[in-house]
Amino acid sequence: MACDPKKVTKKDFEKLELRIGKITGAELHENKIDYILLIDLGPAERDIQIVADLKESYKIEDLIGKQCVVLLNICCEEVGGIESEAMLLTATKDNKPVLLQPENEVPTGERVVGIMDSEAYHFDDVGE
Repeated sequence: MACDPKKVTKKDFEKLELRIGKITGAELHENKIDYILLIDLGPAERDIQIVADLKESYKIEDLIGKQCVVLLNICCEEVGGIESEAMLLTATKDNKPVLLQPENEVPTGERVVGIMDSEAYHFDDVGE
């Protein structure tokens, strides 16, 4: 069966390095729209920063300690002079961003996988 070329294949999904992070720091960006978040990715990785517009949904103090889903292998961007090193995954409720989080707390740095046909699919850097 041929796959629609507009759809993502399992191979495409495996290219995404999705991990569970924990927000350990947050401050208001000087542009006063975005937050600068410090994300812990577990003992095997260094902490990263992400610039994100979450002000309408969260107070800074409510973000600290929250787990989140982070896309790591995306090109960095500069936002108002601050480097944003990854992408924070969110959904939208009432036109406001809502963090995607695991239902239960999982180890920080854990890979996010997809399950299809009884197999787990995830980014695997072995041999790359």
